[in-house]
Amino acid sequence: MKQLKRVLTIAFVILDIVLLTGGYDQNSRMYRWIGHPLAEVMTNIAHFIGGVDGIGWAIVIITAILRLILLPFFLNQQVNTTINQIKMQTLKPEIDKLQAISRKAGTPEEQQKASMSMMSLYRENDVSVMGGMSFLTMAMQLPVFSGLYSAILHAPALKGASFFNFDLGKPQLVFAIIAGIIYLAQAWLMMQHMPQEQRKTSAAMMFISPIMIFGFAMIASGAIGLYFVVGGIFALIQSLIQHLQRPGLEKRVAGEFKIKKTADDLMAEAATAPTNPSILNNAQASRKPSQSNQSKKGRNAGKQKR
Repeated sequence: MKQLKRVLTIAFVILDIVLLTGGYDQNSRMYRWIGHPLAEVMTNIAHFIGGVDGIGWAIVIITAILRLILLPFFLNQQVNTTINQIKMQTLKPEIDKLQAISRKAGTPEEQQKASMSMMSLYRENDVSVMGGMSFLTMAMQLPVFSGLYSAILHAPALKGASFFNFDLGKPQLVFAIIAGIIYLAQAWLMMQHMPQEQRKTSAAMMFISPIMIFGFAMIASGAIGLYFVVGGIFALIQSLIQHLQRPGLEKRVAGEFKIKKTADDLMAEAATAPTNPSILNNAQASRKPSQSNQSKKGRNAGKQKR
């Protein structure tokens, strides 16, 4: 299973690179391979619904369908990420202890032992340094949503289309405001379970995304603004599910997760382990240039005196 996941991740990463390097215009690989077929589907849905609002409803429907297809993958990643965050909070006293030892290290050997102990702390206690994120989920969603974006950007059926009297071919302030509010609510929900010290450092970053989406929706077409609104609703639902799942996951981790090795255990093991000579050699090598420079200065000074 892990081997299959690794192969799929590599395949999607290669596909992402091939698609994204071609741009987003109507002759790009993104539009020809993904955007154009999605644009055709949207046009067929719009014709089936009929009326002046048909293409708007088509954007809502196809965005919702793609979001629903990917929702299980997003929710699974959210569970893994949340469990990893809770484990990290449990391990925090041990992490702080090793960081303090690393700061106080006076020699390269002590620095190396503290670094090795930090890596072992994560490994021995089954905690991911990457935060439990799934690269497969990230790589998989990129061509889907980028292709949908290019479809909405260039769909021929959007010419002269409207949705509840909002011109989808021109920027719409209402859609931009609604999208901004939705993503702000999502950012606020995501911050609720962050540690207090992490909130202070992450607050600015969390609110940059809603501001950027609002700004982009202000200058993009109303069709793109509508796409952001629908996508934002599903992102808010995902964050709400995560918010409701959190207490149950905390109880689960509290009952199952036990610290197998503490910072003291790992430092004691590192003290008896042989030191990696490459770090010492690098440290010595960094000192040699300064020593050779000093000797050269001494020789030059001698020449000048002569």
